[in-house]
Amino acid sequence: MKKRTRLVIFLLVIAFIAYFLYPTIKWYFMFNEEDRKEASYQGDALKAAIGDKVTKTYNDLKTFDKDDAYPAEMKTFTAKYKKEVKHINKANPVHKVTVSKNVTFKEMYETLLAANAGDKDSDKRRKEKYVDSFFRSALQKQYTKSYDAKKQVKRSIIKLGLDLQGGAYAVVEVNFDDPSVKEKYPKGISAEEKTAMIDNAAMKINNRINKFGLSETSIQKIKDQGKIIINLPGVKDTSELREIIETVGVLEFKVVSKEGSDMLAKLQREAAAEGKVVVDKDGSLLKEYADQLPADTQALYKSNKDEYGVESENRQMLVVEKESLLGENVKISSAAVQQGNLGQNVIGFTLEGKDADRWAEVTGANVGRQIAIILDNVILETPTVQEKITGGRSQITLGNAPIEHLQNIALILKTGSLNVPLTIAEENTVGASLGADTINKGLWACLWGITAVLIFMFLYYSVAGLIADCALILNLIFLMGGLALFNGTLTLPGIAGIVLTIGMAVDANVIIFERIKEEYRSGKTFKTSVNLGFQRAFWAIFDSNITTFFAGIGLSIFGTGALKGFAVTLCLGIVSSLYTALFVSKLIFDAMISGDKEIKTLRLLTFRGK
Repeated sequence: MKKRTRLVIFLLVIAFIAYFLYPTIKWYFMFNEEDRKEASYQGDALKAAIGDKVTKTYNDLKTFDKDDAYPAEMKTFTAKYKKEVKHINKANPVHKVTVSKNVTFKEMYETLLAANAGDKDSDKRRKEKYVDSFFRSALQKQYTKSYDAKKQVKRSIIKLGLDLQGGAYAVVEVNFDDPSVKEKYPKGISAEEKTAMIDNAAMKINNRINKFGLSETSIQKIKDQGKIIINLPGVKDTSELREIIETVGVLEFKVVSKEGSDMLAKLQREAAAEGKVVVDKDGSLLKEYADQLPADTQALYKSNKDEYGVESENRQMLVVEKESLLGENVKISSAAVQQGNLGQNVIGFTLEGKDADRWAEVTGANVGRQIAIILDNVILETPTVQEKITGGRSQITLGNAPIEHLQNIALILKTGSLNVPLTIAEENTVGASLGADTINKGLWACLWGITAVLIFMFLYYSVAGLIADCALILNLIFLMGGLALFNGTLTLPGIAGIVLTIGMAVDANVIIFERIKEEYRSGKTFKTSVNLGFQRAFWAIFDSNITTFFAGIGLSIFGTGALKGFAVTLCLGIVSSLYTALFVSKLIFDAMISGDKEIKTLRLLTFRGK
């Protein structure tokens, strides 16, 4: 391979690693505490943070003397204002509005307020609401993009494990030997059913965590062992985690009571007219209103998530019959998004055995009525029964619903009915102060290890030692870039793997340098010795590292927790060590000996020159 080609490859690798490593550098060294806090918001917290920021900014700008304090916001306003002025001028060409070069917030506000404003107080209030909405929507869109950008940075960084940043940790086991499971599956559980059960448990735990608004969570499924590993950064008490696991709901089908829903809607209108509410602080229907509903019914909210993934405050409440049509042990053998007869996306699912027979009965008895699909006491969808369904094969049509929503409903149908007991096999918490102390000691260990190796290589191998030192530093950069590329998590054992990599990284350079010495002392020229040294040392280096690499792969596949963190950094370190020693070091050597002048000593490899 030509030198220029190798240089281009090296520069491309550097650029590739820098691209994936930049978010980590930005997060830990360029973001302040407020930026990192904003990037961690989600759900209700994110919605509230954006709302508060919009209100503060808008109120500040309405004083008409703080334009300079919000340059980015003013730029957004100006762009939107110019588009709105075009619409105003098109609607009223006689009295056209002009836009000044450096338009102020006051000018924009008053122009929009005056445009087509009526004389009545109601018209003025309507116009004020319109102007407020104009500016607030622009701010909300801008701040949402800003928060999303910060969240994207956080998603791309090298994350810290719980042992470094603190939080709750638990290993949950799926109990396939529980009597209730054996009763439901007397012939045994297939591998596919076990996988579905684990998926179901993980999905329900994740849904419950999001509902409670807990921190960003890592849920790892180890399907061959029937385990689920849950990490909750920032959670100080494992009782929160235990509550999540112990209170996961079940999938149910219930008939929507049209009479009850109409009655509830009437009660809500009457209460609103009197300035009352029909629900308590927990969102449950007050007893005085629940008693007026038809017997054996209950009121549940229908899911209506906004752009932040938060259930909207304007959710519709429907009344359903209390009786579960298929019970809690329904078995749905398959569910997936399919193409309907008219080419639209539909959800197809299949029931088997007694469930299929029961489904035929309930659909035949409820043609024209809505059936609520309920998970964890929240109504997901309310499809209408078109005809009696026999054979267990059904289709749900949800109009123009996004494909992602359909896929989610299909997953819930397939896994939501496969209930299996969960037990917490292991749980632990790590304080943030312990994590900070661990990081500090780990970084010092890395620093002292690097320093000792750098000094030794220079003292023993002279200029070649400096080449090895450059390779070692690049090795660490590539290793961290690899962690960022695979969205890795840095743990305490991971730091141990990095320290070990530092010590092992120079092994290849030592073998190469000693081989070059042997070739030179046998009478060959220095340039030839360098080429032969790299060629003949290759297989010895490769063989010694490949065995360790496969051992690390085994640890990463079969190990969990600490072992996996150690194995990941060890394997990445081996790959980066081979690349820097065999490719980068050779590139630097070639640059040094590329001239016509022949080197006649070993001064590049030793201070003694012999």
